[in-house]
Amino acid sequence: MDQKNIKNFAIIAHIDHGKSTLADRIMEICGAIPEKHEEQILDSLELEREHGITIKLKAIRLNYQLSTPQSGSTINYQLNLLDTPGHVDFSYEVSRSLASVEGALLIVDATQGIQAQTLSNFNLAINAKLSIIPVINKIDMPSANIVKTTSELMDLGFKKDEIIKVSAKTGENVENLLSEIIEKIPPPKIISQKLSALIFDSSLDPYKGVIATVRLFGGCLKLGEEISFLATKAKGAILQVGYLTPQPHYIQELKEGEIGFIATNIKDLPQVRVGDTITHPKEIVEPLPGYREARPVVFLSFFPTDSSDFQKMKDAFEKLKLNDAALMYSAESSASLGQGLRVGFLGLLHAQITQERLEREYGLDIVVTSPSVNFIIDGKTINKPSEFSPSPHSKVREPYAKITIFAPQKYYGQINELIYKKRGEIRHFENIGASLKIEAVIPLLEILISFYDELKSQTSGFASFDFEVIGYRDAKLVKLDILVNYEPVEGLAQVIPVEKAEEFGRKLVEKLKEEIPRQNIPIAIQAVINFSKIKGGVGGKILARETIPAYRKDVTAKLYGGDITRKTKLLEKQKKGKKRMKKFGQIEIPQEAFLAVLKI
Repeated sequence: MDQKNIKNFAIIAHIDHGKSTLADRIMEICGAIPEKHEEQILDSLELEREHGITIKLKAIRLNYQLSTPQSGSTINYQLNLLDTPGHVDFSYEVSRSLASVEGALLIVDATQGIQAQTLSNFNLAINAKLSIIPVINKIDMPSANIVKTTSELMDLGFKKDEIIKVSAKTGENVENLLSEIIEKIPPPKIISQKLSALIFDSSLDPYKGVIATVRLFGGCLKLGEEISFLATKAKGAILQVGYLTPQPHYIQELKEGEIGFIATNIKDLPQVRVGDTITHPKEIVEPLPGYREARPVVFLSFFPTDSSDFQKMKDAFEKLKLNDAALMYSAESSASLGQGLRVGFLGLLHAQITQERLEREYGLDIVVTSPSVNFIIDGKTINKPSEFSPSPHSKVREPYAKITIFAPQKYYGQINELIYKKRGEIRHFENIGASLKIEAVIPLLEILISFYDELKSQTSGFASFDFEVIGYRDAKLVKLDILVNYEPVEGLAQVIPVEKAEEFGRKLVEKLKEEIPRQNIPIAIQAVINFSKIKGGVGGKILARETIPAYRKDVTAKLYGGDITRKTKLLEKQKKGKKRMKKFGQIEIPQEAFLAVLKI
């Protein structure tokens, strides 16, 4: 196909602004799917449908015919559409998509207006030097405020006549949007005459090896030829070439400017990395630019409940990492939980989705510890609370984030109070239409736990926020240990500000009292700082304590009449048994107890 007739574009937006529904309508118009089909057909993962969000990007090739009234002829166009996630935790997927296209549709919900992730994605597209088409969606909704949303987009620098108004649900004006795509999105950039292909997504087939989704910036990929990978120096042979329509369609070759997939015949997963450049073995090319490396900001430990499942869990993470370049993990061990993995994520939703995939897709039963971030103690970086042990003279630093909040103007007071409560400070605010844009600096530790829920609660669900880590600052932090039955539980240890230790400790032990089931012995739950196990007892300052009462089995129920000494003997025996359990018994802590930290 003629290069000028290929249009590569991504759909970007805030979460739930209608990207996947718009993709459905575009595919219908192009004849790729029937009019009657399952909604959000590109959200094929079970978790995507349950959460109502896009998690994995999808690359779909469409054929579109446009008639020209002047000549009466029909021109065939190849549209390569990339549907991207909208949640802040998956913004790395968006950056991967934008490195592979020349244009983007910026979707804004007419009922909500510009939101935090709208602005974040807009900036990503600007930095990638893409042609951006602004689109107002959901114009059919009774609550749509098209005038306000148009004004907000004009504040971003768009002209009024550039903005396309559509209803992805009914299909209204989507045909005109396709005409705008063909007119405004430039043809593919060609960087090299030699084979130069960017890997921006991948998956694993047990028989064909790694399936790499690629964008060609030069040359072509032919069935059966040998290829090499610049970063890993690996070599493979192309077993299959094709593209999604959204069903797989197999062809003989992918040409420059096109997007598709190849089966690499490589089953060693680390050899094929997202962001790497594919070329021919004897050719010398420069690595392709534009790919942003993902940097995890929150860390959790994963342990299998059955220690024999550790290798199974590790293999599962290797497969997940293949199409999730943001996953970073390393082996660790715990005296109480056994062998596990320390895993880095882009946010708590990213961690939650990964945990659910491990449990559903790989049948694993796992224990996940409470989240933490990177801390710097005297120049050394750590992210495990168990390793947090600064001396009184140590210099401790914690990461700070710049957050951008969009909310109705009337909620400024509540948002200001919340930011102050979380040790943050507002740097700038401005009105954008009827909405308020607030920029603030806040410790990353504070926004990991409950910040989003509190923000939604304070603003009746209208606020949205985005964040990026901007650097480190000096901090006064302390390690809070949780003791259950007088033994520290490694997975519940927290690093928190000194001034919040007592309040947080009280709330946590109260929550744990609800989550840990009763046993045959009373269970003491304590929040302790400066904890150290010493011979003959426990050292440290106890900030809070709760006791889970014991079950009391009526051991005298079988007796009737007789001498009182018979009852006394049985009660004494029960007392000795409970004393032994206190000394040697182990308390099983359910996963809900570890999740209790996130609900405070």
